[in-house]
Amino acid sequence: MDNKGKSKAIDDYVRTASQFHRSSGIDSGKEIWEDDAATIALGSRQRDRSLFLSFLDEQDDPKSKEESTLHNHKLPQIGDTYVDPFQHVNSSASTKSVVKDYTGLHSQNPLRNMDVIKDLRAQSSSSSSRSVPSNFANMMAMHEACLRVLIDPDQELSCRLWHQSPKALKNHYALVVEMTCSGGNVPNINAPGNSQVNSILQLIKNPVNHSMRLINVKGHVPSLSADPIGSCFIRQKLDEATTGEIVMLYKEITPHILTLATDAFPTYVIQKLLEHGPAVYFRILLANLMGHVLDLSLHLYGCRVIQKAFEISDIDQQIEMATELDSNLFKCICDQHANHAIQKCMECVQPQYIQFIYRRLCGKAKMLSTHPYGCHVVQKMLEFCKDPQIMDRFITEILDCVRELSVDPYGNYVVQYIVEHGGPRHRQIIMLKFAGRIVQMSHQKHSSKVIEKCLIYGSYHDCKLLINEILSAGGGQTADHLVGMIIHQYANCVVRQMIDVVNDWQFKVIVDVHRLNRD
Repeated sequence: MDNKGKSKAIDDYVRTASQFHRSSGIDSGKEIWEDDAATIALGSRQRDRSLFLSFLDEQDDPKSKEESTLHNHKLPQIGDTYVDPFQHVNSSASTKSVVKDYTGLHSQNPLRNMDVIKDLRAQSSSSSSRSVPSNFANMMAMHEACLRVLIDPDQELSCRLWHQSPKALKNHYALVVEMTCSGGNVPNINAPGNSQVNSILQLIKNPVNHSMRLINVKGHVPSLSADPIGSCFIRQKLDEATTGEIVMLYKEITPHILTLATDAFPTYVIQKLLEHGPAVYFRILLANLMGHVLDLSLHLYGCRVIQKAFEISDIDQQIEMATELDSNLFKCICDQHANHAIQKCMECVQPQYIQFIYRRLCGKAKMLSTHPYGCHVVQKMLEFCKDPQIMDRFITEILDCVRELSVDPYGNYVVQYIVEHGGPRHRQIIMLKFAGRIVQMSHQKHSSKVIEKCLIYGSYHDCKLLINEILSAGGGQTADHLVGMIIHQYANCVVRQMIDVVNDWQFKVIVDVHRLNRD
């Protein structure tokens, strides 16, 4: 819906309200609509006031009963006609001058007829009917929606729109009024064919509606977030959202958080939303996750919400979530999704608060290091655990089987991490474990990477022992095995790294081998 379509909802309401007051016998209608608050709610334009007052004047005139009845039949039908908000109309201009044919211009995106307005028109068309319409409560709800513009909780947005122009304020709330007419119920998030949500999606797709904001989709956030276009719209508007709009998102998403957190597109909305807003609201949202952290962590999309929760939550909620993960820790570590939640827990929670997790990993170093997901958790523990007793015990377990881990497809990454980030004592122990097997390990795919890291991060003494073993592996005849390493798909990387750290004599030996075998 473009600006023309948006403004039509309130313009039709001005006309319909006049019929409502005539048919219900309310004598105070003119005073209500002459009130400044109501005038501002309707856009504070002279055209709206004059149109409405002209309807009341015509009704009061006994000479124009037939003309008034004919005029009522010509009221613009929602979905068939629209009022052009950009056309300048004087107070004396007739209604026909601002009503244009709606069919054809927006046939692809028509507004749905509102039952409330149709019922009111049906009752007002009868000249003998003077009773209050049966849907009086619905009509008052629509009336209240217009008046609540001035007391909108998002005062920042309302104030800015008011200073911009009355028309901007009117168009901003037109969709809210239209939704109020249709009942204002939050659609079922599991109902893909919901007509209200589809209508809003058509508005979002329309490039004319660049001014749409999050407040315009109030009441439909859960359903829209489940749609790829709606999810993208909400995330884009969050960057420029006001505090009131962010609070509105929290209030609508929180009741459905467990359902939305396991769906692809709402997951992105939740992660983005947790980066904004007052702390009290995301604490309430996270409180609804408690008791379900383990199940969500094992889910493809739910684990992303848990990771974001660890990043932004306070320490008390972090500990509560970590405790839930600890209840089935090794299942989480060996799961393709939940292992990321464990890693994020180690990154974000201060070590002294999750020592119960680190202690449970002790004794399982070899098993976890050779697991495709567990090896990543082991590296996170080596990085973030600060307890010296736990760390010494855990690293000792790894060093005891370092040769076996070095040739493992996953364990080699754990050994590389210790070589790179461990202390000199750890590297010295590793070199002693490798002694006599350097050339053999250089020809293997995974262990060759470990040897390269030893050449890069090892001390001068460690590198000297490693290089001397490579050069003297042939009992003084270095040509044969060096040539074999140079042309090997893995060992050649070790030789190239060795050239960067050798001394002059060692470099001369390598150059002579190249020269003798250059052909």
